[in-house]
Amino acid sequence: MKKVIIFLLLLSVWLQAEHVKWHWNYDKAHQKALKETKMLMVLLIEDNSKESIKVLHTTFTNKEYVKKINEKFISVIVIKNQKQSYPIEMLYTMTYPALFFLNEEELFIGENISGNINPKILKKYLENLNN
Repeated sequence: MKKVIIFLLLLSVWLQAEHVKWHWNYDKAHQKALKETKMLMVLLIEDNSKESIKVLHTTFTNKEYVKKINEKFISVIVIKNQKQSYPIEMLYTMTYPALFFLNEEELFIGENISGNINPKILKKYLENLNN
């Protein structure tokens, strides 16, 4: 039921706004990133977390950097303790939500962003990637 709520929220956002194109399966997202020679952006969230829902709504919708994210990254949402596989040892965190950036070989690009993920921080991070 909790996943349904998150899905419905994302669906309503998707229908109304410019948004990040999220994938729900890490392995498929990684394969797509390899095929398209793009980087991975992985958002780890907790199921039914108000903070995670807030971040999805305020940071990844209707922002000037959304187009750049969709052009350069394959974006995937991973829910804490999900049954589908993902590199949990590599993407380990105690603070949610957490955002990781990986190249095609699944190596980190810079530091991850944990907890306070907001438009200002993400915009600055993306600008630094270009430099």
